[in-house]
Amino acid sequence: MEMETLLETLSVYEIILVAGGLVGIYIKFTNEIAKIKNRLYTLEQSKDEVKEMLKDLQEDISEIKLLLARKQIDQL
Repeated sequence: MEMETLLETLSVYEIILVAGGLVGIYIKFTNEIAKIKNRLYTLEQSKDEVKEMLKDLQEDISEIKLLLARKQIDQL
C-alpha cells in the first residue's frame, strides 16, 4: 500500500531525476574507487623501491664496516 501511494505522489519527471541522481552517484563513486586503486598501486610500487634501496644501503654499510675493521687490523 505504501508503495502505491509513493508512486502516486511522485511524477515520472521526479522519478527520472532521482534515477539520474543515483546513476551520477554510482559513476562518481566508481571513479573515486578507481583513483584510490591507482594511488594504492603507486604506493605499493614506491614501497618496493624503498625496500630495494634499503637493502642496497644495508649491504653498502656492511662493506664499509668490513673495510674499517680491516684498516684497524692493518694498523695493529
